[in-house]
Amino acid sequence: MAVKISGVLKDGTGKPVQNCTIQLKAKRNSTTVVVNTLASENPDEAGRYSMDVEYGQYSVILLVEGFPPSHAGTITVYEDSRPGTLNDFLGAMTEDDARPEALRRFELMVEEVARNASAVAQNTAAAKKSASDAGTSAREAATHATDAAGSARAASTSAGQAATSAQSASSSAGTASTKATEASKSAAAAESSKSAAATSASAAKTSETNAAASQQSAATSASTATTKASEAATSARDAAASKEAAKLSETNASSSASSATSSATAAGNSAKAAKTSETNAKSSETAAGQSASAAAGSKTAAASSASAASTSAGQASASATAAGKSAESAASSASTATTKAGEATEQASAAASSASAAKTSETNAKASETSAESSKTAAASSASSAASSASSASASKDEATRQASAAKGSATTASTKATEAAGSATAAAQSKSTAESAATRAETAAKRAEDIASAVALEDASTTKKGIVQLSSATNSTSETLAATPKAVKSAYDNAEKRLQKDQNGADIPDKGRFLNNINAVSKTDFADKRGMRYVRVNAPAGATSGKYYPVVVMRSAGSVSELASRVIITTATRTAGDPMNNCEFNGFVMPGGWTDRGRYAYGMFWQYQNNERAIHSIMMSNKGDDLRSVFYVDGAAFPVFAFLEDGLSISAPGADLVVNDTTYKFGATNPATECIAADVILDFKSGRGFYESHSLIVNDNLSCKKLFATDEIVARGGNQIRMIGGEYGALWRNDGAKTYLLLTNQGDVYGGWNTLRPFAIDNATGELVIGTKLSASLNGNALTATKLQTPRLVSGVEFDGSKDITLTAAHVAAFARRATDTYADADGGVPWNAESGAYNVTRSGDSYILVNFYTGVGSCRTLQMKAHYRNGGLFYRSSRDGYGFEEDWAEVYTSKNLPPESYPVG
Repeated sequence: MAVKISGVLKDGTGKPVQNCTIQLKAKRNSTTVVVNTLASENPDEAGRYSMDVEYGQYSVILLVEGFPPSHAGTITVYEDSRPGTLNDFLGAMTEDDARPEALRRFELMVEEVARNASAVAQNTAAAKKSASDAGTSAREAATHATDAAGSARAASTSAGQAATSAQSASSSAGTASTKATEASKSAAAAESSKSAAATSASAAKTSETNAAASQQSAATSASTATTKASEAATSARDAAASKEAAKLSETNASSSASSATSSATAAGNSAKAAKTSETNAKSSETAAGQSASAAAGSKTAAASSASAASTSAGQASASATAAGKSAESAASSASTATTKAGEATEQASAAASSASAAKTSETNAKASETSAESSKTAAASSASSAASSASSASASKDEATRQASAAKGSATTASTKATEAAGSATAAAQSKSTAESAATRAETAAKRAEDIASAVALEDASTTKKGIVQLSSATNSTSETLAATPKAVKSAYDNAEKRLQKDQNGADIPDKGRFLNNINAVSKTDFADKRGMRYVRVNAPAGATSGKYYPVVVMRSAGSVSELASRVIITTATRTAGDPMNNCEFNGFVMPGGWTDRGRYAYGMFWQYQNNERAIHSIMMSNKGDDLRSVFYVDGAAFPVFAFLEDGLSISAPGADLVVNDTTYKFGATNPATECIAADVILDFKSGRGFYESHSLIVNDNLSCKKLFATDEIVARGGNQIRMIGGEYGALWRNDGAKTYLLLTNQGDVYGGWNTLRPFAIDNATGELVIGTKLSASLNGNALTATKLQTPRLVSGVEFDGSKDITLTAAHVAAFARRATDTYADADGGVPWNAESGAYNVTRSGDSYILVNFYTGVGSCRTLQMKAHYRNGGLFYRSSRDGYGFEEDWAEVYTSKNLPPESYPVG
């Protein structure tokens, strides 16, 4: 029920507010009110207002003419609200007023935690991405380290080759010592070779210088390679450290967003280290190139030294006679040769490099050879294609030769045909001459006939005068100037004799039924067997489907009074018992009237095997310009249907919507009653089998039936409405205009009048019920007749027997108390951990504080308590564990007013 809000709207001086409109705008949905809907009330001149307001919450807006709208506040109307003024409802405590400030602060804290959790989730995702990038950098650094290690191994190989060259130099030194012995034997030529020895000494000095340079370059290369290997190892360690840092960042991402930044920095350092490794590798490659260049220089110097040694040997042989005198010089030359041999050994390494270059050239040569092979293959392919083209050309040549031969044969044939044509032309010329001669003779004969006719004064015969007529044997001519020959007459007689032989009296007609239909006649057999009615089969129209209804039109041959009500029998085929279209039939009369005064009606017997097997849906008739058609709607699955029709009726199943003047009979309807236009349902067979009548059934005598069903009112116009017979008594419902009674007959007189008993009566004007006899009833717990319930009832667990009021707390209805749930003393420990949920007043020696207790009774944390002091004097919380209660003391929640101690300035 609505709650009445009424009173007088006054201003601050106590005067009624005039020309004001009170609007109530719904703030939320309720059982009867939709959110944002408006309700208005206009107080009278004295400011009086009265509103019946549904349950819900509303925003109150005051609209005064000449002033902007004013929001007066929010009211809440509960089911148990008492009537009052608008001021009473505006001043009432709301749900928000009852909610403690600490609870609202707690809800804000929950929202803040949710936002922080979302930010941490985003930081975690960023940290994971940084870790992935760091891993990539680590893998790249490892690759660069591998490349640097390869460079180091190459440098080590170069050092080994240098050692081999040293051994070769030692061997060369031995050889040189032998040569020195030979030189000592040539002491006689020492003086002559002194000059040559000096020259050799100069060349040896040059070789020594070159060998020293080569040795220094090799040492530099080895040092550079070692440095690069060290740097690569350092890069690998940096990459490994970056990878560990990334893993640590991923582990700690959920607790601190700053770790993500650290991971990003570490990833950047790893990238830089990888870049450094790449640079170092390039430096190693450059140094290796320089080593190769120095080796090439050494090779040149070695060649020069070899040439000088060869010259020295020649000169030593020439000066063998002076060996004795130049022994000392020869010894010096031997020493010089030893040095040159060392240089030659180093240059042998360069020669090995040259051999490697030669190997590379050999590889290139093999590649060129492979390319040549490919070219050879391509050339072979081209040759093959050329051969194929040649073959195709040869075939084309043969085909051309054949075509030429065929053309030559065609030319011969054409020549022959030309000769034949020339002969034909000659024959045609002769025929033309013969025809011209015949035409000349015909003209001469015609002229003679005209002359003869003129002589005897005769003319051509016509339908109006006698004369000469020409005979013709044509049997399809319509001419009126020709005469038929006996041949033409015989042809016409034979044709007529074949089509209808009069001596057989129609026995030769192939399809007698069709013949009778064509001449609109009924056979004697049909008339006798079908009681003067014609039997017709109607096939399904194209496109008919099961579940849709299609019009079957029974049409009269003429309207007005030429035709009256017609008998129609229409039925579906006899099918198996399980077929729902089996044996559905209507047998009755139909009368379409359109909008004429004759009217429309139908009645007859309808049959269907089961009540849900409705093959014939209904009979429709036009309510406007069609007074010829009665339309049966038949299920598409029921065709073919069969009908018996009176003479003068026709039946058909149209293949589309049938439009007759303003009326449209729908083709393929789901519900013909709603889909046809300007047509009404005359009989609807939805009630199953039975006798149907489109108009009232009026009888002047008793009507007896087994059961009477009605879809509308049963109207009885007499005072006695319904008589109920049972046993030896009759009971009547009677309405005498003033009262409605239940009356009873005397025993044994079930059809007689009523007796004096009046069990009860209803006043028709007031509805008051009057019990005229003794009332026997069990009044168990009826609050109007008893002071106490026989069996008390429980209301939310509180027993109620009707003798006194009961009190229900918030706990009884599983609700949160709107005011103080209870009071506890702080000295006793405050509110217990398992106390019911609610707001409590906790007292101390000089004041009290509010405590909010949330107790669930389940889970690891079953209780959450929050307490607050007046004037924002502090906010604290504590929680319990399992069933052990509070194991920790109160923890303070710091606010803008109560800051943490570490935030205060020192001193």
